[in-house]
Amino acid sequence: MIIKELLHEVADQSMSDHKDNFMDMFKKFIPLAMHYIGIDSLPEMEFVPMVHDEEQPTFGRFDNSENKLTVALMNRHPNDILRTLAHELVHYKQSVEHELNNDSGRTGSPEENQAHQVAGIVMRHFNKQYPEFLKSKPIT
Repeated sequence: MIIKELLHEVADQSMSDHKDNFMDMFKKFIPLAMHYIGIDSLPEMEFVPMVHDEEQPTFGRFDNSENKLTVALMNRHPNDILRTLAHELVHYKQSVEHELNNDSGRTGSPEENQAHQVAGIVMRHFNKQYPEFLKSKPIT
């Protein structure tokens, strides 16, 4: 999926007054995240108000079998949403490199820890390059 299609998908979400700000952040974030994560393609992405998962409450999920990630938007700071997106993009990269297994989603697994670590690094770079977005308001 190309960035323009992703932006259109995000634009279709109900994000109140903050949509334009988030769209600007998203446009700047995707190329930066792809660079630091080391990917040259993107999975299918779905942006929803909330992610429903009875087994492991979460704001995001990567489905290896469908090559699709899902990220929750509502009542979250845009930087938190982008961090979740980066985390799930790391899982996408792990999938492409055949590094995921049945235990990869377990808390403390090497794959989960790597996703947390790399997402944090991506956000440090993003926030340094675009500090103005730290003043954004939560999406409601």
